[in-house]
Amino acid sequence: MIPNSKKPKTGQLNSNDRFSDLPDFIIHHIISYLGTKEAHRTSVLSKRWTQISATNPVLEFQHYGFSYGTIDIRMQKHSKENLRIKTLTLAFPENHVKLACKVDEWLGIAARNKVEKFVLTSVADYKLPEILFSAKSLRSLNCSKVEIPYYKSIDLASLESLELCYVVIEERMLCQIVKSCLLLKDLRLSDCSGFKSIVIPRSSKLEMLDISETLPVDGRVILETSSLREFSYTPKSFSHHKTPWPITLKGGSLRNLRYIFMASVDITDEAFAELLPELTSLENLVFWGCHSLTSIVISNTQIKDIRFNDCCSLCDVLIDAPSLRKFKFNGELDSPLSITIRSQASCNISFHTLPVYLDTDGFIQFKKVLTGLNDCNVLKVLLLKETLENDCDDIEFDEEEVRNADLGPPCVIRKLKLTFSSWILSKSSLSALLNGLFWTCHPDIISLRVHLISYSLTIEVWLSFLFLSLSDDLMSELEDMAKCWRHPLKRVEVE
Repeated sequence: MIPNSKKPKTGQLNSNDRFSDLPDFIIHHIISYLGTKEAHRTSVLSKRWTQISATNPVLEFQHYGFSYGTIDIRMQKHSKENLRIKTLTLAFPENHVKLACKVDEWLGIAARNKVEKFVLTSVADYKLPEILFSAKSLRSLNCSKVEIPYYKSIDLASLESLELCYVVIEERMLCQIVKSCLLLKDLRLSDCSGFKSIVIPRSSKLEMLDISETLPVDGRVILETSSLREFSYTPKSFSHHKTPWPITLKGGSLRNLRYIFMASVDITDEAFAELLPELTSLENLVFWGCHSLTSIVISNTQIKDIRFNDCCSLCDVLIDAPSLRKFKFNGELDSPLSITIRSQASCNISFHTLPVYLDTDGFIQFKKVLTGLNDCNVLKVLLLKETLENDCDDIEFDEEEVRNADLGPPCVIRKLKLTFSSWILSKSSLSALLNGLFWTCHPDIISLRVHLISYSLTIEVWLSFLFLSLSDDLMSELEDMAKCWRHPLKRVEVE
């Protein structure tokens, strides 16, 4: 006989709140993924949750939703009860003397209460107080639109990441931070000023340096440390004018560099040839808008990824890289270009281009470029309305002329991506376009952005033609449109 058992009362199964039984530090960690405002709402659950909310170590105060009085109450509570502050975020739209004094006080509380991460934004002309630079527990400092004057005493023993945006900082202060913070690994400077040069001393353990929209007065960046793994340099007025290559190297300072990004920098072929031997561990190389590069040789056994974007003067590239896995070129073909790649590995090659002239000479130039690429995995062709000089019915392809060019068979590629603007293509233009592209390359897959295409032929006819599954009526209408299109096509993708 089964003994009687008491049935739980209605709601009894939910009476035990196991979540609330967790220790405070675990609950604090869980609600740290919420914003301060959302975390504060949990205070209505119970008296314990009220206490948990009030002692939350993650304090994020934006200028909306919190009055300065509310912020002051929370900060004073943490000060009186000596409550730990893990993260403090302050963001305000304006600045005045009274508010600046309060911010100084709050930063002092955070420093004394072992703050680990501090973010301060949108406080124009505010000077960071000296007490912040004695926060031994601070691991991450992110400031924008502030001033950092020179302080003799700095004790940021735990600082690992420093990000400054629209910050005016004295050169000797920047040097002292980099030199004295032995754990600093990540330094990002964006639109900063106040210094003549940037010096990374030999003693620094910095691993990532990102200089964006920041140009030292004398244009010098001196790298002495050999700990750098990533270096990105984008000077002021990116893409508007060239900035001289500013890097001064000392004692094999780039021997451990894995990634380098250069944008709108006036680095010449000779300067790059001198730089390359220093990059013995380089794996990723990116050039963007480096218009002084014309003919370069990249010979490196470690490099795996090379990218060129809008390097309009480039005419000859020879890459001898046995470990190369990815190559990408993005730019216009407005001048003769030769790219040769020698790699023992399986290399993913992407070629994104906009032919300047859609005529026979343009297609011949296009094919010459592809010849040196070997097995190109992805070929992306951007066909914009501005490509045509006069009207939108100006695409030309002379079959007799390309025969005389004698450039060999079409390049075999895995995928051809075609992106059109708002064109109205006649049959003759579409025929010239198809013959030019398919004489240039033979893709296994074609990807079309058909929602941007507008022409006299319907999408159905276009796709049917590519699949070579035309009806008799359509075949008679299109039989002369693509004489060079005679190879297996695996599939067509429509984006």
